[in-house]
Amino acid sequence: MSLLPSWLRLGSPNRKMELMAPCPCEPHDSLTIVEKTNILQDQLADAKSRKSQWLVRTVLETHSELLELPNLRPGPAINQLLGNLVSVCSEIHNQDIVDKVLTNPGVQGVLPSLRHICAQAESCLELHWVEQILQGRDQGPEEVLSRLKGFPYYNNYEELTRLELCAILSATKTPPSKVAFIGSGPLPLTSLCLLQSLKQDALVTSMSPAPGTQAEPVVLNVDYDEAAIAASRSLCLALGEHGEGMEFICAEATSPAKDLSEFDVVYMAALVGMSQAEKEGIMLQVVGRMRKGALLVVRSSWGLRTCLYPEVDLATSSLLKKLEPCVVVHPYGQVVNSVMVAKVRG
Repeated sequence: MSLLPSWLRLGSPNRKMELMAPCPCEPHDSLTIVEKTNILQDQLADAKSRKSQWLVRTVLETHSELLELPNLRPGPAINQLLGNLVSVCSEIHNQDIVDKVLTNPGVQGVLPSLRHICAQAESCLELHWVEQILQGRDQGPEEVLSRLKGFPYYNNYEELTRLELCAILSATKTPPSKVAFIGSGPLPLTSLCLLQSLKQDALVTSMSPAPGTQAEPVVLNVDYDEAAIAASRSLCLALGEHGEGMEFICAEATSPAKDLSEFDVVYMAALVGMSQAEKEGIMLQVVGRMRKGALLVVRSSWGLRTCLYPEVDLATSSLLKKLEPCVVVHPYGQVVNSVMVAKVRG
């Protein structure tokens, strides 16, 4: 049907009279409109205030309840407390709300303690799961792998590893063949997921290794805790071929015992250093043992997730002298950690 009759009708005298007819609405008083706008803004501000107050109470009450627990080993009480806290902190909130929560004096006072508790609880959780997984080692590597994939956050680690690998490949033309992971912990899921991705990725399998380079990917796991290294080594041995390519060393992050110049990528876990000052000092020492052009991958956090892990700033004058920031990724889903990739300057 042609639109011409409609245009003609719109231009007809009768239509003009219709358009000029009095508006049936209430009088358009500009003062009334301003008052209604102010009311809506006040209501929005009140809603933000109530939300920020609830979040502050949640963080403070969770911290108090965690302090009252006899230990941080996995169990119904701690699982529920930390599960709720992670869920709340992973939600996406208005920046005004986030700022109000993080600048609250009470929250600022408990953050160091809360992060320390979360770190200890994470280590306990990983050790607990390694013990559970290794109970199936007599049934062979496939049973061990099946139990490993039963870890509650296994899918989160897979997602995070994909994000990190994409970030790495956006900063370099060559897929890494040698990776060091500092702060690998008792359950080195990132290292295992990364290793499998590098083995299976078409970018790796379709390329002929350059002369003098490692034919198969290798991931070196570094941790200062002997128990963590012992647990992760036992796990990888029990995984059989699934754990091939995993290496281990017990050392401090700042220890010069291991030369890092042979590695294409060096990871720094979120729990290595619990403040910007600590992290910056560690990074400077780590980068000092890396070669020019190699990549440093640092796990950070953003928003309310900083209640769980400290945020990292790579743009300080000291770090910018040694590192060229390349990529920053802030996930919005269930993955908690952000990823930052920087290239070592000459």
